[in-house]
Amino acid sequence: MKFTFFCLVMLLLTVPVLCLSGEMDTKNVVCSPVEKAMVLDGQVSDWNGIAATKVQVTPAVNGDAKNYTGIIDVEVRAAVHGDTIFVLAQWPDDSQDITHKTLHWNKDKDIYEEGADLEDRLALSFDMGGDFTACMLGGTEYKADVWHWKAFRSQSAGLAHDKMHILSYDQMPKAKKHPGRNGKEVWLLRPSDQGDKLYKSQRPLDNIGASIPRYLVNSSPQGSVADVKAAAKWEKGNWTLELSRKMDTGNSDDVKFKRGQTYKASLAVFNHTGDDHHSSGGFVLDIR
Repeated sequence: MKFTFFCLVMLLLTVPVLCLSGEMDTKNVVCSPVEKAMVLDGQVSDWNGIAATKVQVTPAVNGDAKNYTGIIDVEVRAAVHGDTIFVLAQWPDDSQDITHKTLHWNKDKDIYEEGADLEDRLALSFDMGGDFTACMLGGTEYKADVWHWKAFRSQSAGLAHDKMHILSYDQMPKAKKHPGRNGKEVWLLRPSDQGDKLYKSQRPLDNIGASIPRYLVNSSPQGSVADVKAAAKWEKGNWTLELSRKMDTGNSDDVKFKRGQTYKASLAVFNHTGDDHHSSGGFVLDIR
């Protein structure tokens, strides 16, 4: 029952790509000023009186056997207090997945083996220039600021992973080539923002425990990568995620939000899955 991010599929997939939410939705998420800053605790009490907008998230690939959730609605709210923007997202999820690829010691093979556990995730993407679409397989060039919340690898540090997506017709170092729905091929680069690494992987040669985390999370990273604060809570089949960031961080790898402006945006949900099977939806962030 698991599915992942934006409209990106492996080149080896033979099924046709269908980005059901590929065109930008005209639905607005209104971000209005509030008198008191939100407390990031995964609770909705601070958000009473702020209307939620339902952003429909749909499968990227028609008939994807690994996407069991199908179409869901993510309720999104936004507010601004002083120089800080806050975003609340709530979505259904049948299970709380807060570990990721845990290593288990195989005494017969004398090695650590990676488990099948995968964390839940949600990502927000904001237009930073070019021909932005909710579907990364649209075949267009653009840059986007991405807030990628990961239930283990970022939430353990109280953050969302601050990144960029850069799509270009020109080949870029470390970028991967993907086919666009318009017949063009685009190169996709997904760099982390500047600063410390948010986490690093490990696979010890010796037995240091029956089960150990595959990833070691940096509890206090510095730099632009740590701009987006996060808190989340899973309860009764639903995730509640709160995010906050300075409107203008002063960093070149972040979108600069301004009052009175609108921003094309999209969100993607990952339900206990890897990077290749996903669902996404588009909206417009309207900052009042």
